[in-house]
Amino acid sequence: MDLRIQKTYRSLLMAFTKLLETHRYEDVTVAMLCDEAMIRRTTFYKHFADKAEFFSFFVDSLRVELTSYGERTVQERRAAAGEAVDGAPARSDADPEEGLAILEALVRFMLDHEKLVDNIFESSMSGMMVLMMEDRVAETIRERYRVKFQAHPDRDVTLLAASEFAAGGIVRVLEKWWVYGHHKESETEVITMAETMVTRVLAG
Repeated sequence: MDLRIQKTYRSLLMAFTKLLETHRYEDVTVAMLCDEAMIRRTTFYKHFADKAEFFSFFVDSLRVELTSYGERTVQERRAAAGEAVDGAPARSDADPEEGLAILEALVRFMLDHEKLVDNIFESSMSGMMVLMMEDRVAETIRERYRVKFQAHPDRDVTLLAASEFAAGGIVRVLEKWWVYGHHKESETEVITMAETMVTRVLAG
């Protein structure tokens, strides 16, 4: 990707994160976003049709970042424990340790951006945004379990159906945890519950 485009995307993502800390989604305009990112509106519309399409890009960028973080975290932990990383036999793509690391990163992001998450859940557009987040969680699950499902084509449940079901459960668990106070002491319990849900739904 062109470096100028990367810089534009990075500026927009940072600006959007900052604006959602102080505004509900529906109160953020493209003009506000462009002013905060210091780019022209014509530049914004070269890449995105509207704010909703940009929000989709925002969620997808976060998904990619969290997934990469999970992969790196597991590699670093295993390297620190003296396990071979480079040249090691290929692992199953459905690694529970990696899944926990991704969920840990997601919960940490939520806690680090508390007002942003509040503004998303309190938005009149929260239903649409939650569905979009569920879609991205399902996509991450499919990426993690694709190889495992391909090895067992005789399953009664498809990967698509299982991933959608698990994603809805994860987002609902996190939403309930958030609404009821998102207490620090329950953080580990919520993360473990979410990953256990995934592994049970997609086990077999």
